[in-house]
Amino acid sequence: MFIDIVRSRKSCRLFSDVPLEDGEIDLIMEAGRLAPSSRQLKDVRLVPVRDEGLIRRLALCKDSSTTPLETATFAVIVAADPDVCDVWIEDASIATIMMQMEAEDLGIGSCWIQVRLRTGNGTPAEDFVKREAGLDGNLKVLSIVAFGRKP
Repeated sequence: MFIDIVRSRKSCRLFSDVPLEDGEIDLIMEAGRLAPSSRQLKDVRLVPVRDEGLIRRLALCKDSSTTPLETATFAVIVAADPDVCDVWIEDASIATIMMQMEAEDLGIGSCWIQVRLRTGNGTPAEDFVKREAGLDGNLKVLSIVAFGRKP
């Protein structure tokens, strides 16, 4: 039952080094893409990150609370276009939790990492993430979700 998945889900901050399978990543991404959005405007952009070097660099986006990115084997940058929809934060949040629930259903750990309104070395974390990932300047980054096998 779904409530059992909700009850069992916990943030996972340490992952094993065994990578996720392509099919698992596809299901996580599909869950995020199928998330409801305000007026079905589909303003959310989910950016998959498989390059572990980039995942480790993203851990430097802010001064604390990025430990899960130090061992994650997969991550998703959750961003949205505020020009498409004024409630992009809500839309991006819903997509985030949908991916996390799918991961939990698959037995995969996840942890949501706040980017919006956070800083690293006095610089907005969002600017760091956009630069490292090569994201469009108009997008707003809400978070990064770290995924990996539970140890």
